[in-house]
Amino acid sequence: MELGRFIFILLTLCLSTRAEITLPEIATKQATNNLRFISEDGKFSYYQRRSGSLLLSTNYNVEEVLKGKEGTQYSIRSSEAQKKQLIEQNESFHTYMSVRKLNKIYVAPYGGKKVKLIGEGVDSRLHLNDSWASFFNPYKSTLTFINLNSIATKFEINLQNSKNPYFIPQRVMLDEKRILFSDLNNSAVAGLIEFNRASGKSNLILKAENELNRYELCSAGDSIYLGTFGIRKDSQYSSITQYSRSNFQVSKGKILYDSKNNDRGSIICNASSELVYFIKSIKDGREVAHFEAASLNTTSKEVKVLSSFRAVSSLINMDGKLIIPQHGKFYLLNATKENNNNDSILNQSMKQDKQ
Repeated sequence: MELGRFIFILLTLCLSTRAEITLPEIATKQATNNLRFISEDGKFSYYQRRSGSLLLSTNYNVEEVLKGKEGTQYSIRSSEAQKKQLIEQNESFHTYMSVRKLNKIYVAPYGGKKVKLIGEGVDSRLHLNDSWASFFNPYKSTLTFINLNSIATKFEINLQNSKNPYFIPQRVMLDEKRILFSDLNNSAVAGLIEFNRASGKSNLILKAENELNRYELCSAGDSIYLGTFGIRKDSQYSSITQYSRSNFQVSKGKILYDSKNNDRGSIICNASSELVYFIKSIKDGREVAHFEAASLNTTSKEVKVLSSFRAVSSLINMDGKLIIPQHGKFYLLNATKENNNNDSILNQSMKQDKQ
């Protein structure tokens, strides 16, 4: 009896004293709660004010980009192409709490202040070297794709989902004619669909085993990554599969990772040429799992746990910088302490302040 108790105490101590992973905290001249975007090289940033303004800051100037109502919230998306940016403006962030709230969506040059309204929706994304943008309308259940070189060129895809009002479809463009996206059928089972613009037809190419699985899509270069994740204890499984964009065939995927646990996913594949980042389920011998940021090497298939917060809920890709929000602070996941602890805007501004 005493031996069993001793072993239990020893195991508990081993688990509680595991090595902690220290990540650098992001530091900027502006309050991090107001920061909306920092460029990869740190030469410009966007931040918002309580008054409702979105401002562009460079080493030498600050200019207003958009003006909304007091308390307006902004989000900004870029891609590895670094040609354009999408800005979502939510003017009723504090008064209308629905996640289905439609935001105004603008396009701007990368690091620029000249914006153009392209529609209203949620979850805006850039595609094909920043030549296309897409967003979702949860009320109409439509995906809209717009050619950013010719705004008048656009098309819509109607979704079948009628069961889950909070479902947001994943999507990637294989080329200007073929689009992959996820949808739910009348039984709320996820499916991967290929839409052909030339024919206007959608074909089901992959179907989840049951309603307890969901899909994620991510694209980088010539690779497409499909994540499959269980969402309940009844369906414990996770996997990440790699496909060729230029020669996409669902039967020719290469499984890079699979697990008998339900990872949270949030796949990011365009922040590194060799690594895919995601949120992994960790059990550490305990019955209740916790979640940490992890990387998957696409060549060796090696998985590394990169954080020790025990409760990572999201990963943010900000122009190649991977950020983990945690208890009001923002930590850099893929930064080096030597040169990424502070962005160059902060360093330059501090130098100017001292002069």
